Amino acid sequence: MQINPGGRLDTKDVVGRDNEINRYWRVLERQGLVISAERRIGKTHIVLKMRDECRSGYLPFYQDLEAVHSIPDLIRSIYHTVQQSLSASSSLKLKAHIARWSSLLPGKVSGIDLPSGDSTRQVLLSQAFDDLLGIADNEVILLLWDEFPLMLHNLQRRERPDSAIQLLDHLRALRLRHADRLRFLFTGSIGLHLVLRSLRAAGNTNDPVNDMLSLTVPPMAHQDTTDLAAALLEETRAARPHIPDLASRIASEVGGFPYYVHHVVDQLDQLQRPPLLEDVSAAVDKLVYDPHDPANFNYYVNRLSSYYAADEGALALVVLDTVAGLSSPVPIPELLNLCRHRDPSLQDEALREVLTVLAEDHYIEPRKSAAGTTYDFRWQLVKRWWKARRS
Repeated sequence: MQINPGGRLDTKDVVGRDNEINRYWRVLERQGLVISAERRIGKTHIVLKMRDECRSGYLPFYQDLEAVHSIPDLIRSIYHTVQQSLSASSSLKLKAHIARWSSLLPGKVSGIDLPSGDSTRQVLLSQAFDDLLGIADNEVILLLWDEFPLMLHNLQRRERPDSAIQLLDHLRALRLRHADRLRFLFTGSIGLHLVLRSLRAAGNTNDPVNDMLSLTVPPMAHQDTTDLAAALLEETRAARPHIPDLASRIASEVGGFPYYVHHVVDQLDQLQRPPLLEDVSAAVDKLVYDPHDPANFNYYVNRLSSYYAADEGALALVVLDTVAGLSSPVPIPELLNLCRHRDPSLQDEALREVLTVLAEDHYIEPRKSAAGTTYDFRWQLVKRWWKARRS
């Protein structure tokens, strides 16, 4: 297994996600699915593994929608993705569709700009899905749309909220109309909840994904994290008898976050000697304190100004700065008092609202205790970095 912090892995190297993948397939048997989690938790690799090891009865198409900024871009992406995915097919029916799409692309999709009128674009989007459904016999078309919330965010910024609302409503209508032949799996690191909140603020009262189930990608189990670390350590100078202890220490230090496991093992690999147990802690310290931020922890700060309203982002920073300085989970009344030392004007309801958003966004998580609900960072490694840099 190759050490590859932040890079695209071969799906055969995806470790420890069988339970989640089996759960997602059970959901897709009956309805669409929205999966969310923070950046680099492995959502994309899970979805790609589902595509590459697809269950019988489904015809999957994976699309990364990060670069899609308009409905015409989306329509082009659908045609191009299907054409690329099926180009090696031996099916005469599929080859016939590819040939028709190849002649269609220059004239209707690639050769000229698609019409900009909303009604025309919706017609063309419907036509794209009709074409898509036309290639399957008994299979269910499965669209794996990665970074779907980011596409909606881009659509809002480039056009207007109505465009994102209309797209969401149109996709919901398609799902209901073709409930036995079409499934969507949406995923992304922004969080669809942030986009939907923004749309509600712009006047949209619909719940356009209430027919889909929303799930959060959990951390890897400790044993799976240990197994991943051990497999990666095999590629270093680590002495084989020491690998189990090294792998267990890595899993304990970083939690079930594969991205950080890759980073820590990469640091150990650069030692040019067999790593020792104390080197694991030193490698984690380097991730936390390195001014170049190799693990890109600063993303957690920067995204607050990108996707939160100004006042909400400012309050989120107050909350996170406060929680990062605490050694244990904190109940809401105590957190409110501590935050008021930083911002005396803070209101109870504003704190409760931002706690809800931060929990949905996987910065913090609520925990049950004898003192009631308490809050702490979801990832202790992120908390450690936050305390070192901001508290």
